[in-house]
Amino acid sequence: MEMHRRSKAPSNNGIDNSTNSSGSTKRNVGGSSSLRSKHNSRPGNPYSAASQTTTTDIILFRSMQILLVITVCWFLSLIISVDSPTPNGDGLRGSGSASIITPLLDPTNIANARDQITKVRDEFYTRYGGKSEALDMLKRGLRTFENEKAEKDMGSVRSTADRYLRSILRFEENQSSSLSAFQHAEFVMAFGGYSVTVGRGNHFEQSYPFIMEKILAPILALPPLGVKLVVRNSAIGGIPSFPYGWCLPNFLGEDADAVSWDYGMNEGNGAAGLESYVRQALMMPKSPPMFILLDMKRPRLDLLQKYVNMGFLPDPVALGGRDAVNKKLLQLPETDKPPGLQKWDEWGAPKGSPGQSPWHPKKMEHELMGWMMAMHMIDAVEVALNVMEKDPNWREKVLQQNPSLGGELPAPVIDVAASGAASILHGAPSTDDSSKWHMNHVSCRTSFLPNMFGNFDSIIESGVTKDEEDMLQSRDDSLFNGGWVMDVGKVERETKVKVQKYGGLGYIDMKTALYGIPSSGTLKLWLPYELSATNPVQSSGDLLAGIYFNSVVFCEVNEKRGNKECNMLSDLAFEVGGAAVAKAGVTQIKGVASYLKKDICIRLDIPKDAKLSTKGNDFGLPVDIKVSRSDVSRENGACSISHVIWEHNVG
Repeated sequence: MEMHRRSKAPSNNGIDNSTNSSGSTKRNVGGSSSLRSKHNSRPGNPYSAASQTTTTDIILFRSMQILLVITVCWFLSLIISVDSPTPNGDGLRGSGSASIITPLLDPTNIANARDQITKVRDEFYTRYGGKSEALDMLKRGLRTFENEKAEKDMGSVRSTADRYLRSILRFEENQSSSLSAFQHAEFVMAFGGYSVTVGRGNHFEQSYPFIMEKILAPILALPPLGVKLVVRNSAIGGIPSFPYGWCLPNFLGEDADAVSWDYGMNEGNGAAGLESYVRQALMMPKSPPMFILLDMKRPRLDLLQKYVNMGFLPDPVALGGRDAVNKKLLQLPETDKPPGLQKWDEWGAPKGSPGQSPWHPKKMEHELMGWMMAMHMIDAVEVALNVMEKDPNWREKVLQQNPSLGGELPAPVIDVAASGAASILHGAPSTDDSSKWHMNHVSCRTSFLPNMFGNFDSIIESGVTKDEEDMLQSRDDSLFNGGWVMDVGKVERETKVKVQKYGGLGYIDMKTALYGIPSSGTLKLWLPYELSATNPVQSSGDLLAGIYFNSVVFCEVNEKRGNKECNMLSDLAFEVGGAAVAKAGVTQIKGVASYLKKDICIRLDIPKDAKLSTKGNDFGLPVDIKVSRSDVSRENGACSISHVIWEHNVG
């Protein structure tokens, strides 16, 4: 998986200031004795009585003085422009951006972009039965949410348009200050969810996010926007909202401008999992992200509307599928159907491919979903073009309207106290204002794929058997004697083997995990403290882990293997910071992190006598895990760990 990282490029302003170890600029203010003697031998001040000067000499000297003043002023202005304010939560700086030299707007580019938008819309109308029928379909299949308290010209579509414009501002600013190696502004749409978004039953590239990409990307790339669209489909088949929701930066990337939720088939009609997911999304760097709900159930629509009304989601959308289609059109003879509805009942992958189930969308339904999403995003492109054309000061206004939340959350709508993990799901109220909530920083390491960063391997100290075999090959029992083993479950392996018979279909998701039995011994992990802080072990000898860590969550692979399978709650023994965790300190997280009515995550309290440890300049929390029930076996279901999540305290 490609990692998107911004690296600081060499300065291109023509200034080469060397610095000493204290960070101050080195300047040569001395010089050799010969240079000083030459200086002393030069003529004196032309204005002194002892000097003989001409009018030409005086004019020349005055000109040099003026030139020197101009040079000093230019140099000072350059320093001020580089020393701009700290970026806000969206990666944009304050008034420092006003010093950016902006390109002139070419009316020809605006006209060409509008022409291309018209052509794409005409194609949409043709594909789905004409303009009237297609727009009715779009109205049924895509729902937007408006905040009645918002300014008249700041509706949902305008908010999405401003996202495009902010991506341009980020690019311009980074280019101006030499902070980016990117060649284009980027707008990142990262899709989470499970089998529907993956595109099961079809080829991965036929899933609706990539259909949308093919339509939208060429439009966004046109000048004057010149924005590169990046689409990531990071959905994983057969998972619930959590623990995925705790690991959004890992799966979706920290640079995501838009994120999505698709867990409706697993989570009934409720909205508890959705709200917890939304609150985690609001903690991402580009908060608030555009939120895409792949669901049309009323409780979830109402939940999003409440977050819109509270001012925390400016432009969410809810996307449907087959229910958007006029059923009369599907009853027409095949040759009379609109092109976008022909072959409606055919899968994109070869017949018999895994995932060709009634609840999964077929190829043409994915195309419809992609087209509807693209039409909405193109509406926002048109609004962005209008803003750029009509308002020469749009940059300053977009900066002023930047909706960064600064880590603030509203009071939750749904009470999740019964889950046993309320603080790591929803946060906690501020001490001085109960209507304002905040959430502790949450870190995640996972073995599930695809994974942008934060792989499980990075926190393993010891206790793992190294195995270079293909993950789809069955593991020998002997591997589990003396170490935990990275493996996949029986159902996952069987499914992936079937997919391989059809060439893999392009899928990139896989549910791997560390599996252990009693003879596997102790798995040793080290969880780094990932907030900015001075190492308390080195600075003050402070070793109490509870000051810096609030809780640790472990999750297993979501698979059912019978009544004798490992039970995380009772069959694992933990030491945290060198202190044993009592059984009362391990609780099952109920409801939210559940798949097919099986709860899959547990929460550990930090023991009072748990101590920190240090690695170089970093400090963290050591955790030891072993299987305590003697009859846990691979045959009946070994213990598994696929996600480790820890909640920080501000020390």
